[in-house]
Amino acid sequence: MYSHHAQQRMQQRGISGSVVEALLTFGCSQFHRGREVVFFDHGSLVRLNSEGGLSSQTCQQLRRHYLVLEGGEVVTVGYRTGHFKRDRH
Repeated sequence: MYSHHAQQRMQQRGISGSVVEALLTFGCSQFHRGREVVFFDHGSLVRLNSEGGLSSQTCQQLRRHYLVLEGGEVVTVGYRTGHFKRDRH
């Protein structure tokens, strides 16, 4: 399920529903500020390449994508421009 905000961001950023589904299926997740952030790490890109049937070049194009989940709902999607800061609690 997508929030209204996530649907807007998907449209504005040109991120398709298939990329979101690939993130949910193959992505690595970490909790950041109380929300679950799903992204592609090296291992998930390897699984996406072998099990998802995508070429290595396509997988590398997807490596910066991420999404944020809260309560099972996709809150937002985007591209990483740097690393995620760790919670220091």
